[in-house]
Amino acid sequence: MPKLDLIAGIIILVFIGAVFSMSRIHQFADSHYSMLVSESLLHHGTFTLDSYAIPRLAPKQQIGYVSNGSIYQLELVNGHIYYFMPPGSSILSIPHVAVMNVFGISAANPDGTYNAEGEAKIEATLAALLMATLAVIIFFTSRLLLPVGWSALLALSSALGTQIYCTTSRALWSDTWGIFLLGFVIWMLLAQETGKRSIRPILLASLLSWTYFVRPTFCLPIAAITIYLFIFHRSIFMPYAVTGVLWFAGFVAYSWHHYSQVLPNYYAASRLSFDTFWIALAANLISPSRGLLVFVPVLIFVIYLLIRYANELASLRLVVLCLSIILIHLIVVSCFPQWWGGHSFGPRFTAGLVPWLVLLGILAAKARLTRYEKTVKSSSAGRKLELAAGSVLLMCSLIINTLGATAHRTWLWNIRPVNIDEHPERVWDWKNPQFLAR
Repeated sequence: MPKLDLIAGIIILVFIGAVFSMSRIHQFADSHYSMLVSESLLHHGTFTLDSYAIPRLAPKQQIGYVSNGSIYQLELVNGHIYYFMPPGSSILSIPHVAVMNVFGISAANPDGTYNAEGEAKIEATLAALLMATLAVIIFFTSRLLLPVGWSALLALSSALGTQIYCTTSRALWSDTWGIFLLGFVIWMLLAQETGKRSIRPILLASLLSWTYFVRPTFCLPIAAITIYLFIFHRSIFMPYAVTGVLWFAGFVAYSWHHYSQVLPNYYAASRLSFDTFWIALAANLISPSRGLLVFVPVLIFVIYLLIRYANELASLRLVVLCLSIILIHLIVVSCFPQWWGGHSFGPRFTAGLVPWLVLLGILAAKARLTRYEKTVKSSSAGRKLELAAGSVLLMCSLIINTLGATAHRTWLWNIRPVNIDEHPERVWDWKNPQFLAR
C-alpha cells in the first residue's frame, strides 16, 4: 500500500469520525433494544430478553407479528420476549458492546431495567465508527481506478452527502452494518474487474450472508451477485455457493429453534404489498421529504456522466450489476406498507443502495477522466461548465444531509405539525420539505 494512500486513509477516518461524533442528531427508533440483545448474548447466552426487567404489556397485533404492547421493537413468541428486528446487528456489535460495558456504559441498569441512554451512547459511537471506516473503504475502492485527489473527494462526498451522514451514522439502523459489509464487497468486485486482486469466494459469500442477517432486503444484491459470478466467474462459483448455503442453513436452524419456523417474522415476504406501489415508488425517488434524487441530487450528475461517457466505462458489466440491484431494491421497498419510512430523515429506505451508487460514481468519474485523457482537443469551457454543475449538485447534497444530522427541527418534522405516521401525504408537501423544516 502506497504511503500516501495510507496517510490519506487515516486523515479521512479521523476527520469523518470527528464530524460524525460531533453531529448532535441521533435517530433512535427501530434500533431500540438491539444493544440489549448484544448484552443478553454476551452475559446470558440467549437471544431472548427474558432476563431483563422489561414490562410485560398486553399483546398487540402488528403486521405479521405480535408486539409487546406499544413497544413495536419487541416481539412476543411462545411466552418469550425477542427483539423483532433482524439479529445480525446485535451479534456483530457484541465486541463493541463488551468494550463499552468495561467503561460502565450499558443498555441495562443494575436492576435489569432498560437503559435507553446507555443504549444510545453505544449505538452512536459504533455507528460513527462503522461509517467513518466505510468512508476509508470507499477511498481505497476508488483508488483502484482513480487518482488520490478524486478518490478522497468521492470518499468525503459519499460520507457527508448521502444517507451515510444523515441516517446510518446517526444510530445503528439495520442498514448501518449492512452497507459497512457491502463496502468490502464492492471493493472485492472492483478489484477483480481491474485485475488488482482475485475474489475470495468464501469471504465474499460470508460477507453477503451477514448482510442478509442484518436486513432481509440485502438478499437482492446477493441474488444479483450470485448470477453475476455464475456468468462471469464460474470457476469460483461452487465454493461461493456452498459457503452461502451453509450460512443460510445455520440461519434457518436459528429461526427454527427460536420461532419454530423457517425464517423469523421480520423476513416474511407476506409483509410486502403492491397496494400503494406507484405512490411509494415516486415518493422514494422524487418526493420533497423522502426522495432519493431530492436529498442526494449529486446522483443526477452521476447519471449524466454514465450516459455522457458510456463508451469509456471501465466495466460495463459492473454498471449493469449496480443498475439491476438499484432497480430491484426500489421495487421491493416500494412494496413496504409503511412506504413513507416512519420517523426518519429523508430516503431511509434507499440507504442500502449507497455502496452501489458509490460504485457507479467511481466508474462514472473514471470514464470522464479516460475520455479527456484521449481527447487532445476538447472544450475547456465545456469541462468547466460540467464541473460547475456537478459542484453545485454536490454542495446541495452536502447541505441537505448536514441539516439532517445537525438540525433538530428536521427530526421534529416527523411529528410537527402532525405525525407523519398518521399523515404520510406530508411527504409530498413542497411548502414544508423535511430538510427545510422550520
